[in-house]
Amino acid sequence: MTDGDGRSALVVVAAEAEPVVGECRLRYQREAVERGLPAHLTILFPFAAATEIDDGLLTKLRRLYTPVRPFAYELASVSSFPDAAWLAPVPVEPFHSLVGVARQAFPALPPYGDPEHVVVPHCTIGTDDHPEAVESMVRELREDLGPQLPIRCHATELVLLVEGTDGRWAQQDAISFEGA
Repeated sequence: MTDGDGRSALVVVAAEAEPVVGECRLRYQREAVERGLPAHLTILFPFAAATEIDDGLLTKLRRLYTPVRPFAYELASVSSFPDAAWLAPVPVEPFHSLVGVARQAFPALPPYGDPEHVVVPHCTIGTDDHPEAVESMVRELREDLGPQLPIRCHATELVLLVEGTDGRWAQQDAISFEGA
């Protein structure tokens, strides 16, 4: 279905956040923005190679995620890893549930390639290889975004993003959450 051996990811796009965090993402994560990555919370990365995505895999994703109930969440605070500044979702449990479904359905595709990885749901705003630069970024984000937090969002679908041979990411599919 897709040309090339690009990577793919399952994400929840935080569309409501983009107007608030867009300038910050351009400042602190320009390459990701320019490559087409929207503000999002990762459910599973890496997912299947682009060449492995076919109708059967898409059908499996629909079967797994269509029954999920849409949910509201807030991006409530700025936090960090040593190499990234991010917004924390509240509540976090629905994201853990989405990750759990992926872990169970695709055990050969563990999050970030590590079966022991503990997933911390987050919406990355900026990255840097130097922890001191991330600390500075967090201070600036708290100052710039703090008055605008929390950002109220709605998770209504799981999005399959695929990386093209040119390094740009694009939405290949979206599975609506239709649970009652």
